Amino acid sequence: TTGWWAARVPRDVTILCRQPVEPREVAEALLLHDETWGVRALDDGPMVQVCRDATHPVITVLGVRRVDSFDEVERILPDAPTLATPLWWVDTVTPAGPDGESGISAALEAAMDLDAV
Repeated sequence: TTGWWAARVPRDVTILCRQPVEPREVAEALLLHDETWGVRALDDGPMVQVCRDATHPVITVLGVRRVDSFDEVERILPDAPTLATPLWWVDTVTPAGPDGESGISAALEAAMDLDAV
């Protein structure tokens, strides 16, 4: 379904890493996409946000968790490529619009740097 709200809905972007990774490492890989971007912690917790400037986030790293069974990945992401386990599931979200498109591009590049998909 599409409508006026579809253009404003954030998008989930999942990165599946073959090696252990921390949210800050993911953010550092995302920053390689554009050297002018910055990173900030959210609420003094594990979430980090990569921003174009002080008011424009491009992608938020919500968290990382270890997955020991590929069945769990297939259940949530049926089209994911088969990977050996354990793997590390990185949850991110991008805003709608051009900033979010930049976040998705950064996530694709970061996945290559992190030996992930």
